[in-house]
Amino acid sequence: MKILVVGDYKTGTGPANVTKEYIRRLGKRAMKLGCSSKPLRAAELIVKIPFSSVVLCSGYSAQNILAAKWAHLMGKKCVYLDHGSVEHEDGINLCVNEGMNRVEYRTLELCDRIYAVSHRFAEWLRQRYPEFKDKIDVQVNGVDPFKEITGKRRDTDRDERLIFSIGGGMPRKRINRICEAVELLRREEGYKELKLVVAGAEGAFSERIRSFDFTKDLGIVDKEEIAGLFQRAGLFIQNSCFETFGLAPMEALSHDCDILVSKETGALELFDIKGAGLCDYIIEDCEDASEIAKKIKKSLGSKNAMRFRAAVNGESVTWEKRTQELYSKLTSL
Repeated sequence: MKILVVGDYKTGTGPANVTKEYIRRLGKRAMKLGCSSKPLRAAELIVKIPFSSVVLCSGYSAQNILAAKWAHLMGKKCVYLDHGSVEHEDGINLCVNEGMNRVEYRTLELCDRIYAVSHRFAEWLRQRYPEFKDKIDVQVNGVDPFKEITGKRRDTDRDERLIFSIGGGMPRKRINRICEAVELLRREEGYKELKLVVAGAEGAFSERIRSFDFTKDLGIVDKEEIAGLFQRAGLFIQNSCFETFGLAPMEALSHDCDILVSKETGALELFDIKGAGLCDYIIEDCEDASEIAKKIKKSLGSKNAMRFRAAVNGESVTWEKRTQELYSKLTSL
């Protein structure tokens, strides 16, 4: 069986990294698109789909519509691996694009199956699009085993005054509330030197984030600098109000960086939160700066990264296991 994987696997974004992992582990069972320009990719789609058994569209793209239509004309099934809701997320981020919304809806409409990257997201999709609920399934992202720590560092290398977050000025990430929480803490003895470093693209909340004098907004940085921040920071915070999965906390844990994440993070399903006693490190209300401040105090110096890693069922969540699950689903269509 040959799977044609349609989607970005080069840019280093979360969805692109997921697509790359599946392509790598599927090996000879998968074909991919190699052309960079849109016209050449369209031609490549038309040529390769007849030689595939099924088409897997990973992530949002207008080319998904062509892929689904041509696959059906060739008598092939087309599946959509859905990493997030363009319509909903752009609405939160105050950057609505009706053209993109139409493309997303048409993709959901045309594809034979829709695989959400977490159970939480799958349930949200069923409620948001009841007309598609019967074809929505779950294909949870994998994680690499936490057997070894990437870029090992001594505890003395960490700056417990440094908090790190990724998302830039994107409103969905609610980094403005992290700023407000740090501001509250800096009024207390022992926390006056707390600082926040933010990485990510410019967004509607960027000006507000930069208005706090203890915050450093780096903008978009390369993966080496991100890795360095994970290794230096005392705490990584993801305070999203909507997060279909959330690969950044996984990367933080791989660098032995303690984390504090909102309950909206889809990746939390990989952990036995209650059984491992990790509830103190989950933000219940991403809008409540006082709650975030209290949980920052509990998280700093907690060494919870080790406890989070131990709370993962390593064998069942690996990329190898997830790839086997995906291949099994696609062969049964």
